[in-house]
Amino acid sequence: MTAPFVALALSLAVAQAVPAPEAKGSLPSPAKAPAESVKQWATEVAGMFMSGKLDGIAARFDPRLATLLSPEAFKDGWVGIEAKNGKLKSIGAPVLKDAGPLDIAVMAAAFEKVEWTLGVAFDVQGRITSLRFTPMSPNAAANAPPPVEYRAPPYAEPKKFRDSAVKFGDEKWPLPGTISMPAGKGPFPGVVLVHGSGPLDQDETVGGTKVFRDLAWGLASQGIAVLRYDKRTRVHGDKVGSAPMTVKDEVIDDALAAVATLRQTPGVNPRRIAVLGHSLGGYLVPRIAAADKHLAGVIALAGSTRPVHELIQDQLDYLVENGAAREEDVAPMRADAAAIQAIDPAKTPPAGRVMGAPPSYWLDLKSYKPAVLAHLNAIPILVLQGGRDYQVTSKDLDGWKKELAGDKFATFKVFPRANHFFVYGEGKSLPVEVMKPGNVDGEVVQTIAKWVKGLPPAK
Repeated sequence: MTAPFVALALSLAVAQAVPAPEAKGSLPSPAKAPAESVKQWATEVAGMFMSGKLDGIAARFDPRLATLLSPEAFKDGWVGIEAKNGKLKSIGAPVLKDAGPLDIAVMAAAFEKVEWTLGVAFDVQGRITSLRFTPMSPNAAANAPPPVEYRAPPYAEPKKFRDSAVKFGDEKWPLPGTISMPAGKGPFPGVVLVHGSGPLDQDETVGGTKVFRDLAWGLASQGIAVLRYDKRTRVHGDKVGSAPMTVKDEVIDDALAAVATLRQTPGVNPRRIAVLGHSLGGYLVPRIAAADKHLAGVIALAGSTRPVHELIQDQLDYLVENGAAREEDVAPMRADAAAIQAIDPAKTPPAGRVMGAPPSYWLDLKSYKPAVLAHLNAIPILVLQGGRDYQVTSKDLDGWKKELAGDKFATFKVFPRANHFFVYGEGKSLPVEVMKPGNVDGEVVQTIAKWVKGLPPAK
């Protein structure tokens, strides 16, 4: 799962903001920090840039940002920027820009050759959650490396489907989405896509990948109607940030509304609707199915089955062991994981939030066993796992297989070369991988399409 609302981290080497890799257990952020505090912190960071105290800046990184951008990579990237644009000459006073769930401090940054803007965001503790340099002038744009560009995969055939905008949800939480409808009369089977954690858009854009756009276009090209939508925490982050919630509020209610919308769409067979969840979405598809008894099936892509605290600790172990983070960088997240584990349903919940979420959120998940519920639902389920995924691993796949052993409605498949986003690669997967352009592999799309088209109608 991704970091909270502002899941943006700067790679100074490419000078662009990208969503941070998913880290299980990261959930809605607390309310905004006071405006004056944000301005003060931004001024302090500007001073450190001007005096060359890069270690001081890196020391203020939020743990989630630190796992993506090590101090060494941060320094190397900064050296590269100054090599192309000249030394940093000045940084202006911060101006706050409303970005929904938080304020971003924006400052003019003048280099010897060009002018840029520096955007910095902080959590309520004053830790840096994102950094972003963007060009202000044509010269800066010319000197900047090209942005990560999305390229449609070869299995997406535009002549075989059309995209149409749709809006659904109640008056308080309306959400925009897109239905990718196959050409022809239908009726077609349908799939609703449910995101991982974080304020994701309807394409599930993370760095150089757009998992849901790939899936929507790939499946629609094969005769399956697909609905994808912007997540509530992205569209309504200003209202969600300080509100108590569980995954029902964050994910499940909107997924059910999306299913109802697709079910009522002309050209779609209402009895052949499946829900596909990725990461957090995959973890929650059994709960979605339990709330809608008329689904034809569910698909879990990289869906976990273990307790949240255990998943977090395993992820952090992997990052430290493979040089993607230092132990001191991840220590705060280890403490958060321990705090989640310590929350006791039999006792009065502690005050405050853990990893941006209220205790009620974690209490709700403590009693949730996705694989057990999938067995009780007794509807078709397809579980897909990436062999190179370090965020949700074979331990989780084993959890699905143990509880669904002997259930003829359960299907499992591992893609050895796939990472957490089902993009193929070689060697060990590390956070920096997600910054590169990539598409969901065609083998994955083909597997899903074949399974969905083979589903019998729901009763």
